[in-house]
Amino acid sequence: MEIREHSWLPIPITVSLILLGWVIVRLFPSEGPEIALQILGSPLGLRLTPAFWIGIFSAALAATGTESMLQLHPRFREEAPWRQIGRLIPSMWVAVGGLIFTLQLPPSPLWLISLGLGGAALTLAMLGEYYRLEAAGISKLVTPLLTQALIYLVTLAAIVWILQSDLRTLGLMLISGILAAGLALARLVEAEIPERRRWLYTALIGWSMATIAAAFRYWTLSPVTLGLWWMILLYELVEMSLWYLQGKAISPRVAVEFGSLGFLIALLARWVAG
Repeated sequence: MEIREHSWLPIPITVSLILLGWVIVRLFPSEGPEIALQILGSPLGLRLTPAFWIGIFSAALAATGTESMLQLHPRFREEAPWRQIGRLIPSMWVAVGGLIFTLQLPPSPLWLISLGLGGAALTLAMLGEYYRLEAAGISKLVTPLLTQALIYLVTLAAIVWILQSDLRTLGLMLISGILAAGLALARLVEAEIPERRRWLYTALIGWSMATIAAAFRYWTLSPVTLGLWWMILLYELVEMSLWYLQGKAISPRVAVEFGSLGFLIALLARWVAG
C-alpha cells in the first residue's frame, strides 16, 4: 500500500500546541527568578517568568513545525541554509508576538477571539512560506506581500507594547534592536549577497532602530504614534537596503518615492493616533 506524505499535518499540530502554551501561561503567576547584569554602568535585569519560557517554546515549536512542513517541498531542500532559516522567521515572529499580545488582554471573550486570530495568523505565516515555494504568477507576487504585511503588523504591535512598558533605556534599546534586526534578517535573506554583508546590514539596522527607540522614550507623544513612526523608519531602512543589496539602483526618483510614502504615512499616523 502506498503511503502518501501529508504536508499540511504539521500546521494543526504546531498551532494547537502553541495556542495551548498561550493558555497555560495564564495559569501561572507572572513571577520568576531575575538575572541582574550591569552593562556600561546601567543595570539590566532579565526575569525568567513562565511567559519567557513559553515564548521560547512557542518560537522553537513554530520553527520546527514550519521546517518539517517545508522539508516535504523539493525546492526548499535545494535552497541555501541561510534562505531556509529566513523562511522560519515569520512563523517564529507571529508565535512570540501573539503571546505578547494575548497577555495584554484580561480573560474575557475578547481574549478568546485573540487566541483564534493568533492561530489564524500563525497558520497564514506557515502557509505563506509554503506557497512562496509553490505558487506562480499573481499568487507568487501576492503571497510574499501578505507574509511581509503580517510580519510588519506583529512587529508594530510588539514595539507599541515595548514603548508602553516601564523599561530602562538600555533594556528598551536591547529589545527594540533585536526586534528590528530580526525583521531585517527575515527580509534581507531575499538578497543574493555574502553572509558577512547580510549580517553587517542587519546589525546596522538593529543598532539604528535601537537608538531611535531610545530617543522616542523622551518624547511626549502616545506609544501608538511613536510605534507607527518607528515602524515607518524601519520599513524605509529595510526595504531600501534590500533594494540596494539586490543590485537595483536607488535613483533620486526611488528615494523620493520611499521618502514621500513614509512622510504621508507619518502624517496619517499622527492624525489618527493623536
